Amino acid sequence: MNTTRMSPEFATAFRARLVDHVTTTAQPRRRGRVLLTGGVALTLALGGTAAAAATGLLPLPGGTMTTDLSAAVSGTFAGTGALPLGERPADATGVAVSLTCLTPGTFTFDDGASVTCTTIDDTTRPTTYTVPVDAITGNQVTIATTADAVWSLTATWVHAETTAWAVNDNGFTYGVINDNGEPDLIAVMTTDNQPGYVWQSDLNDANGTTAADSFTSPEDALRWQAQNAGTVHHIPVYESDGTTQIGVFQVGGN
Repeated sequence: MNTTRMSPEFATAFRARLVDHVTTTAQPRRRGRVLLTGGVALTLALGGTAAAAATGLLPLPGGTMTTDLSAAVSGTFAGTGALPLGERPADATGVAVSLTCLTPGTFTFDDGASVTCTTIDDTTRPTTYTVPVDAITGNQVTIATTADAVWSLTATWVHAETTAWAVNDNGFTYGVINDNGEPDLIAVMTTDNQPGYVWQSDLNDANGTTAADSFTSPEDALRWQAQNAGTVHHIPVYESDGTTQIGVFQVGGN
């Protein structure tokens, strides 16, 4: 199982990630996904609009539009290593990486974010992440790990822009959680894997939190999980109008 420790710039969005409990090594079963912008793509996903959700050709409102600025480079390493990227483009905002654990271990990116692989099954589930350009030293991306951990990496310079949330006919914003906060209607996947939106207030009530809450560490996530163990909430999922229900989103449960 992959577990992730987020870097500070993703702390605001971290609370919503608790719905999926991606920071635990003994996860309850999740019946739905909160969609976020950027960051680590583990059980979370950046889809497209209703027509493009399956292909990911377009970001959801508030999502990140990413443009590759260089050809992808790849390498396989044992222990801590650095992958040369080539000359840094002037408009690069980060480095998009896809990390595959070839053995169990903890692998730390340049900005301090990390992913831990605990089983050999993790080799079939690469972790994608965008390392902020300010964290990159020179023209290479570095992964720090123990001497006996083996991994492969594919990386490319990218330019990323956060798109604006959309506004429905009733004046409510909808889209994904991003560094700017939360829209009125938050993008999720229903229990039967249909894309839709939940009201921010419903999700906050189910989490026992408010929009101002922000968990900044996996330890905060684990405490929240322990406090809410066994509690199940089903939240209505709507189309972007916020009134046409298409399914439910489950928070909690075993």
